[in-house]
Amino acid sequence: MSDDIPGIDWSSAEVDDGRLTVAVGGRRSSAWTERLEEVLERLGRGGSRWGEIEAGKKKLRVDAVERGAEADLRHFLETAVLQANADEPPKEAKKSGGERSEADQEMMDLFRSFAG
Repeated sequence: MSDDIPGIDWSSAEVDDGRLTVAVGGRRSSAWTERLEEVLERLGRGGSRWGEIEAGKKKLRVDAVERGAEADLRHFLETAVLQANADEPPKEAKKSGGERSEADQEMMDLFRSFAG
């Protein structure tokens, strides 16, 4: 995975009073952050083993994480980030978008999303 692609930096994880804070690295646009919020909302932010999730520009915060929920929460957050990445076309695709039909651009974006 490229340093440009957004991803969770698990080495930065901190837990204080059951609240997880973890950095998100890579190039993130405000549209990407909004998309991540939408994906988290659709997936159901609050699991039965953790509370509300806040997606900031540079980090994620999860309230009320229960002991033993770590692996499930990791899977949940990674899934949301992967989906947000798949929905955000690469910079090159955006720049050349005016030269292709809309259908071609959408297919190209979808095929490029398979790279991550």
